[in-house]
Amino acid sequence: MEITFTKGSGKYGTLKCTRNDHSSTETKMPEQGIAPHDMIHFVVEKTLNINGAFYGQLKAGANISFKLEHNESSKEVADKIEVWQTESMVESLQSLLWSHSLDHENFVYLVGEACTSRKITQPAVSEREFLEIKALLLDLNTQWSDLQCGQSIKVTF
Repeated sequence: MEITFTKGSGKYGTLKCTRNDHSSTETKMPEQGIAPHDMIHFVVEKTLNINGAFYGQLKAGANISFKLEHNESSKEVADKIEVWQTESMVESLQSLLWSHSLDHENFVYLVGEACTSRKITQPAVSEREFLEIKALLLDLNTQWSDLQCGQSIKVTF
């Protein structure tokens, strides 16, 4: 699936996902001065090979809306634990990116706190995996900050 992140005028950009069968889904994507939340989802899900969360469900046919609109295939891949573990990791990375303190120890701590508050098991993310996440996130964050209104970044999931 091809994912296109298009920069807007500062308040909203656009997220578009085009599946291998050429069907697509898209939505407004809040901009926040750093890599967008949905871009951070891509980084986590791609790097850790997570298929039951946001992009795996979209790839399987769900449509983006306030709440994902599922079809039978996307319901089959959806994994509630993966969804919330992924959200915990994304929120943690977003916070660390803002504070310029992207390190494994802070990441593990914040993910642990988020998972505890959600009453779910904390995912194990090795330092090597974290460094892969960090490298891709920083690269995409730099690309995003360099974009002008209407320009895009395309990635594959």
